[in-house]
Amino acid sequence: MNDDASTFITIVDNSGRAKRQRIEYSIADVQGETIYVTDGGLRYIQDSLWAKKHQRFLLDELDRLPDVISQADIVIWDSMANDDTLLYYKQLYIESQEQQWLVVAVVKIYQSIKFLYNFHLQESGKVKGYHLDVLPEIWYLNPQLRKRIFGL
Repeated sequence: MNDDASTFITIVDNSGRAKRQRIEYSIADVQGETIYVTDGGLRYIQDSLWAKKHQRFLLDELDRLPDVISQADIVIWDSMANDDTLLYYKQLYIESQEQQWLVVAVVKIYQSIKFLYNFHLQESGKVKGYHLDVLPEIWYLNPQLRKRIFGL
């Protein structure tokens, strides 16, 4: 994790609005590529976990984001997006829930810049799109794991 707090980047949201955001830190992912974590991204994650996803207990796990991204179990392209979204999945034991969960860090790509967009549970325990006729494209798979444990 690098300290990039004095740097800003422009992020385009799902509605096409460009927003200037401060970089809180960066993470080298499983392939050594840089993922930026911005102040706006962290606020969005907190709002999403609190209000939309009702996964408030994950707020205590935000400090584990670097591990999710740098030591992901599997990374796939989001088949529902326009080739601009990678999904980083990792099995985490969450003490407050006393169980193992599959979590996902959603990373968007804009003008070749990768930034953290969201973070939440994958309650099915399978990667997004596992039930589709055309399986999602795997960008990375931990060599110690088999893709079938993720439903692929």
